[in-house]
Amino acid sequence: MTTPRTYVLVQAGGRGSRLRHHTWNKPKCLVSVEGKPILYHLFDRFPDAAFVVIGDYMYDQLERYLKVNPPGVDYELIRAAEEGTLGGVGEALARVPADAPAVLVWSDLILGDLPPWPDTTLPVVCTTSAFTCRWTQAPEGHLHEKPGETSGIPGLFYFPTTASLPLPPPPGGEFVRWFSRAVVDFATLDCPNLQELGDFATIETSNDRAGFSRYFNKVEMGETRVTKTVVDHAFDDVHNREVAWYGAAKGLGFRRIPKVYGEAPLVIERIKGQHAYQMADLTPRERRAVLADHLDALISLHDLGRTDANPDDVREVYLDKTVSRVRSVSPMLPGFDRKAMTVNGRKCRNPFYGEPEAPLADLIDGLQPTRFVPIHGDATFSNALVDDKLRTWFIDPRGYFAKPGVMGDEWYDFAKVYYSAVGGYDTFNRRKFKLHVDHETVEVLMEDSAFIPAAQSIFPEYFGDQMGRIEVIHGLIWLSLSGYTRDDIDSAIAAFYLGLYWLETGLNKL
Repeated sequence: MTTPRTYVLVQAGGRGSRLRHHTWNKPKCLVSVEGKPILYHLFDRFPDAAFVVIGDYMYDQLERYLKVNPPGVDYELIRAAEEGTLGGVGEALARVPADAPAVLVWSDLILGDLPPWPDTTLPVVCTTSAFTCRWTQAPEGHLHEKPGETSGIPGLFYFPTTASLPLPPPPGGEFVRWFSRAVVDFATLDCPNLQELGDFATIETSNDRAGFSRYFNKVEMGETRVTKTVVDHAFDDVHNREVAWYGAAKGLGFRRIPKVYGEAPLVIERIKGQHAYQMADLTPRERRAVLADHLDALISLHDLGRTDANPDDVREVYLDKTVSRVRSVSPMLPGFDRKAMTVNGRKCRNPFYGEPEAPLADLIDGLQPTRFVPIHGDATFSNALVDDKLRTWFIDPRGYFAKPGVMGDEWYDFAKVYYSAVGGYDTFNRRKFKLHVDHETVEVLMEDSAFIPAAQSIFPEYFGDQMGRIEVIHGLIWLSLSGYTRDDIDSAIAAFYLGLYWLETGLNKL
């Protein structure tokens, strides 16, 4: 006898007001945690199940996101006609065959290892002591609306068959309240390995942590060594390029990198220092010294070799990759079809209005360098440490320009430094920004980089009439980032419009 397929019903209709600006432009289920929207953690948890996702707040945005980023599971999206956690549950249950098992789960839960479902014909209410819940199970066994840190009702239920559950009434409301009145007999299952998305502080802490280590790596900090292990082998190529770059840079004689002690996993010397953006107590003179040393160290790397530039590689990085990444998220970008948008008070032309290849291609032709040199490829403040002598040490190299290797366009390195010092990338990377969007206007609000005064002095001194080139590449980097940050709608939208903002700035200087 074939076991019926499990259905997972996800209540994803909540606004998530406790998350403040993180849900101004998207539903709570699309808030990104550890490199993916929280809803996609549920997709990964039940890869063989059929999903029914119940949407409500920002339903159209949820629908577009699922189309742009197919989750790799069978799913159906329905719009709840009523509000509350009960809204849409009856309609979702109607999609499930009567003899099929079903899981009902709130979209703000991340499920760790679950115990086996009990061998019962009764509905199963999962309980947890992993965090405080508003509803708990009373000592007498019934459910009551009493907050507690033990026997909490987190929003996870299992039904051996949908026939074991009465059909919820249509007016909506709170599922647990209805369940506590409508279902007398049920089983319970303790589930200690649960996480809740929680409140604003929780997601801010998660974003800070994510900024230090991508989700596909595990980083262990020892007293004198750092060990980086790939935990998602789909990213083995990232690891291999990093290892190869360290070897090539060392072979060229570049000294501002940590020693490498092992390659699989990568074990490197721990540089005792801080990222420049973390150094809040520097004087203006010290900030200037840090930024100058950062640029001087890059220039010393660039001076260690040269070869003829490859125009096709330049076009691939600045044009093809940018257009491809932007197009990959364009359905999620409000105003993408407009000829111009006002971004942070500046009216910005949209090169993607109509056919982008021609105007951007002409622009890229003007950016062609005469040579390729050894580059870091991602020389932001996040990928460098400053020691107690204010010297910069480079880590986390990109390991390729258009192709794997150490050679590329030196202006790409300088634009990446500008991206941190002026553009505020390191703050943005930790999602410490607020996004306002309407029909004609976009505002991306975040704290200015403390290095802006130093950069406004040093960059023109170092690069003179090449500042337009740096700022245009800077704009292209932001545009390209929009497709790289597709796990978070706000980041994709904000990166695109910051790209238009900085591209406009650069075009006015060329």
